[in-house]
This record gives sequence, structure tokens and C-alpha cells, in this order.
Amino acid sequence: MNTEPESALDLRSPAVLDDPHPVYNRLREEAPVHWNASLGGWILTRHADVRRALRDERLSVEKMGRFEERRSGGEGHADIALLARTLADWMVFNDPPRHRELRRAMQNAFLARDIPVLEANVRAVVEELLEPLGAEGRLDLVADFAHPLPAIVIAELFGMPRAEREQLKSWSDALGRFVLGDVENTAHAAKYGAAARAAQAMAARFHALVEEHRRAPRDDFTQLLLRDGAHLSDDEIVHTLMFVLFAGHETTTNLIASAVLWLVRTPGLMARLRAEPERVADAVEELLRMDGPVQMVFRLAREDVEYGGTAIRAGERVHLVLNAANRDPSVFERPDELDIERGRSRHVSFGPGAHFCLGAPLARLEARVALQGLLARFDRLELEPAAAPLAWRPELVIHGLKALPLRYSGARAP
Repeated sequence: MNTEPESALDLRSPAVLDDPHPVYNRLREEAPVHWNASLGGWILTRHADVRRALRDERLSVEKMGRFEERRSGGEGHADIALLARTLADWMVFNDPPRHRELRRAMQNAFLARDIPVLEANVRAVVEELLEPLGAEGRLDLVADFAHPLPAIVIAELFGMPRAEREQLKSWSDALGRFVLGDVENTAHAAKYGAAARAAQAMAARFHALVEEHRRAPRDDFTQLLLRDGAHLSDDEIVHTLMFVLFAGHETTTNLIASAVLWLVRTPGLMARLRAEPERVADAVEELLRMDGPVQMVFRLAREDVEYGGTAIRAGERVHLVLNAANRDPSVFERPDELDIERGRSRHVSFGPGAHFCLGAPLARLEARVALQGLLARFDRLELEPAAAPLAWRPELVIHGLKALPLRYSGARAP
């Protein structure tokens, strides 16, 4: 690795986004709390610092108002204002006490799901997606499987027809290019415009969905959200549905794709999990540690704080690198090795603290059932030999593959 000063490291460069761990390892060892010019903020990479920061109420998640203010009067400001108003109702961009009110509205909607029934539903979707595949052939694991699976699951949770999943995906993708820090699209006005149009269309559809549930109540996530979110406005309910769609779709897609990539590159483990499908849950936990779908989260210092002996001033940006913390050798022995025997993991992929991911049980369930379904369906899965080098999505917040071309054989009936 080069020896340029840590502050000069471009964490937005394609080389780092494709393979960030060499940089993360260096920063964690040499400069675990440091200022990085490419992100315009502080970077925390040690497990202890990241875990503490995730629970530190002096670090705020509220950034949408500041984002809109910085771009006030500039090109695309109307689109930015609309996006800021929408995302300002997302739980992940709110501090207490409002965070608690939004979380309370969602919590029972997640916890009330009947897990055996939900697992059966997810398994049926997995089998539906795999059923058209022949005895041998090729597939893009992302486009053909990892992307549609959570979209279908969420559509059904919301009480929406499956036929709308492509539209949901399209809206989520457009919004993602704004929310996730797309570094490839430098035409900011176009990106903001596309995201704003997606947000408007999504909001209109979810307002209609809310009215459908009021006219004809049913047993699903949307109905529970309406019941437990009676203290919220209709806009807040709609924006919460948008958040659940976006967060659940993006993270699960990337988790499944990255997990499959690890398995095809570790054929011994793949063979073991095929023979012992009950160990897939352990593998999912270790895969979350090795390459979690959310690689960093953002905070804003409310007041002066100190981490690792370094002063961080009020108003400065702080980036908590979850995927760096998850390979901290002071916490995980042989951190760069995939080992499903680690037992109870201390990874921070779901963000311990007030912002712990409510969708974590569903993400774990979908990933486990997806991997079990793939391993039971195919005797052999491998990277497509003739494919171009793997390309990763050009986004700061998440780490996800654009595509995963595979060759399969020995397919068995689902």
C-alpha cells in the first residue's frame, strides 16, 4: 500500500470502494481517529471507538436540515428541499426524543411478525425465483435473485401486489443514488432530480396504500404501522414506509450477494453448509462481520468530544466505519479469516445502541433462507470464468456488488 499521509487517502476512489479493507486496516493501526479530506470529516475505525460512538448521544444523526441549508439557492434546490423534508421523517435521521416516537410506531410491526409464517413466505419466494432455472446454466445472482427477493418480501409485508416490485426497485434505486453517497454520478442536479421524482411517486403510491388499508383493514405491516403510529401524521407514516422499503431492500440485496461471493470463493465451506444447512445461520453472522452491507454510518458532533485522545469539535462530521471495526484484531482473532466457529459475534453490522436495526431479524432470515435455498438447489456454484472483473457499486455508505455472474450445475427440483 502507498505511504501517502492518511488525510490524503481518497476513500471515494474506485480502488478503495472495490477493496476497502487494506485501507481500513492501515487506518485502524496507524490513525484510528483521523481527519480525511476526501470525506470532509473524521474517520473512526477501531471497534471500541465505533461501538462507543454508536451509543454516544453527543453525536447526532440529524443531517438533512444542514444538508439543505448548505445547498440553499443553488442548482436543484427545490429537489433538495423535497428530499430533505422526506428524509427528515426517517428514523435513522432523527435523534431522541423524536427518534423514539418514530421507532415506537415501527417496533411492533416488526416484532409482531409470526417468524415461522414469515420464513415459509420467504422460502416460497426463493423457490419461485429459482424454479425457472434449468439443470445447468448461468445467472446474475444480483439481478436474478438477490435484488428481487427482498423487493417481493417487502411488497408482501406491505400488502402490495408482487407485480409492483419492479417499480418499487426502480424508486429505491433512484433514491439510493442520493442517500448512499454515489461517488460516480458527479451530475448532482440530475441525481437530486431523479431522487426527488422517485420520492414523489413513491409517496403518492404509499398515500394510496394507507387509504386502502383504512378502507379495508388487513393483517400486515402497513396495518400495524397505522395502529401503532396513530400519533404520527400521514406524511410521517408514508415516509416511514419509504424508509422501510429502501433500507430493507438495499441492505438485504447486498448481504446476500456478498455472502454468495464468499461461498463460491470458499468451496470447502460451501460443501460443509450444503451438508449441514443448520449451520447457515452461523455463516450469515460471520459473513455480516466479514463484509457487512453497511460499511459506514454518519454522525455530526453536537458538542466537543474526544476519541482516542483526539479532539473533535462541535459541528464536525464523524464517519463510523462498521466494516473496519468488524475486523479489529483486538476483538477478533485472525480477523481477515472467515470462521463460522467464532460463536456469538460482537460485530457492529446492525449498529448497537438506540439506532440498532429493527429489520435485523428479517435480514438474517432472508439471508439464511436464500443461502439454504441456493445450496439445496445446486450441486455446483462458481464464478463465471469468462466474466469481466467484479464491479462494486460506487457508494460510500454501502458495499455491494453491481453484478455477480455465476455458473451453476446439478440443479435439483425445489
